[in-house]
Amino acid sequence: MGSPAREVPVPQQQAGQSTAREENRHSGVRAAILRRPRAMANGHLTRTPALAWLAAGVAAFAASVLVYQQLISANPILWGHTDEWIYRAAGVIVHQHPADLYRVLLGEPNAEKLPFTYPPFAALVFALGTSFNFGVWQSALVVINVLLLPVILCASLRISGHRGLTGTALAFALAAMALWLEPVYMTMYFGQINLILLTLVIVDLALPDSCKWKGIGIGIAAGMKLTPLIFIPFLLGSRRIRAGLVAVLSFTVTVVIGFLALPAASRDFWTGNIASRTDSRLQNQSISGLLERLLPGQSAAHTLWLAVAFAVAVAGLATAALASRRGLELLGIVLTGLTGLLISPISWTHHWVWAVVPGLALMAAGARRGATGTRDPATIHPRDRIARAAGAAVLLILFGMWPRPGPVGHVIEWLPAGLLRLAPHGNGLEYTWHGGLLLLGNFYVIMGAAAVASAAGYLWVTRARSQN
Repeated sequence: MGSPAREVPVPQQQAGQSTAREENRHSGVRAAILRRPRAMANGHLTRTPALAWLAAGVAAFAASVLVYQQLISANPILWGHTDEWIYRAAGVIVHQHPADLYRVLLGEPNAEKLPFTYPPFAALVFALGTSFNFGVWQSALVVINVLLLPVILCASLRISGHRGLTGTALAFALAAMALWLEPVYMTMYFGQINLILLTLVIVDLALPDSCKWKGIGIGIAAGMKLTPLIFIPFLLGSRRIRAGLVAVLSFTVTVVIGFLALPAASRDFWTGNIASRTDSRLQNQSISGLLERLLPGQSAAHTLWLAVAFAVAVAGLATAALASRRGLELLGIVLTGLTGLLISPISWTHHWVWAVVPGLALMAAGARRGATGTRDPATIHPRDRIARAAGAAVLLILFGMWPRPGPVGHVIEWLPAGLLRLAPHGNGLEYTWHGGLLLLGNFYVIMGAAAVASAAGYLWVTRARSQN
């Protein structure tokens, strides 16, 4: 037979503690039940204004889009889509004469022809839509670009810590204004894919660092256009090695696909001297463009650009990576975009969506502070709110499209134009700039360099605070 079960004595103190814990647990449950109606009421009260703000933001965005639609309907001259003609023509070449992709000039019938400058993978993507006529291409790209604006801003705000209905409402409100920024407006005018690629990059960067797919969007975007390549060293420099390697692998896959499908065209593209392309016109707002305007026709301009671009690349990426490691992720993203624009041989004004659109979100909402930061983004001093509003206003003023009289046929109409275009340009007028015109005609580059330098100074001054 087994020994009889023995009752284990419970010390008096332990039994008392157990009883106290049990009573506390029951009292906590009772308190939660009593608080639930009040919490539900408070949640309803906070949710209702958020919905109202969301409705207001959507209404503002819809009104802005309606004004834009009326403007381009009344003035077809604002509906060029020159670059989109090249995209579709490149897709047609892939089907008909793939080896000639980089050997012929492409574009709209009976208009100026230009070379295709995107990687072969992009041409393969464009070839998928050649069964549709250009009218479908044109309308589809406009709709896609318009719809992606709030997506880009919503992802940017999410990175900065603004989520939920209020973050979405702010995204729509900012998108209503962003539609009239010159880089966005000119992206729409030329029929560019900048906003599509920016969406791939921003949404990718908004993913948690633990996501094993992070980096794919950047790699695919870089396979379509080389500009997003700058975000790969940003990931590596901010110690997100896996995401950086995923981006490298994704980009490599696009290059391999290009070689397999278009071997001759791929050899032409990747063995060409990409860095030798530059332009001295006003629209090229890069360090290379600035130097070409200052030193026209001189070989020293190219040599000087290589040296300056290397220094700016190192300083800009180091500052961006430091900002990210400090928890100021959106600031790091904007600095990376600025660095890429400054060092690129050609950065047309519409390329500046890479910095100006997320920069608008940064100015309006601030950069998120992570674990090393000192403040929750929801608790912001009124002085900081004023500073952010002022920063957003300055950005909108400098990069906005403002009504200005211009010829349309035989009449003069008030059409939107950026402040940059107040500088005389075209037909070599850029070479005649002196004094204030040099500042006006290069202010994208000047403002970009100033922003990188200011961020570096801020991070240096606040280094001690971040270590506490």
